[in-house]
Amino acid sequence: MNCNVDLLDEKGFVETSLKAIERANMKLAVTSGENPMHYRIGDDAMGGGVSVNALITTSHLTIHSARKHRIVEFDCATCGQNSHPEKALEVFKQFLKTNTLKIHFKNF
Repeated sequence: MNCNVDLLDEKGFVETSLKAIERANMKLAVTSGENPMHYRIGDDAMGGGVSVNALITTSHLTIHSARKHRIVEFDCATCGQNSHPEKALEVFKQFLKTNTLKIHFKNF
């Protein structure tokens, strides 16, 4: 997704991840550690960014951003028969106010 770099903040990504999980009819897994995990990279070859990895009961939802390139990578895998990962993607599209989207979809 090509997006506004001002929106690539840690708090926004975590809140949007939780909203996306709910909207997609998925459930956050109960873990002994922090879930979702999140961290910020200050400055690297990609210009820094934020990553969020949420474990859901049927797999995961992961977001990575690269500030320098104004991109966000969205990965959501689920084997939940009533889950709707495309709805999770819609939540992120709205949050990031993206004008470009490339989808690589794999159905097993």
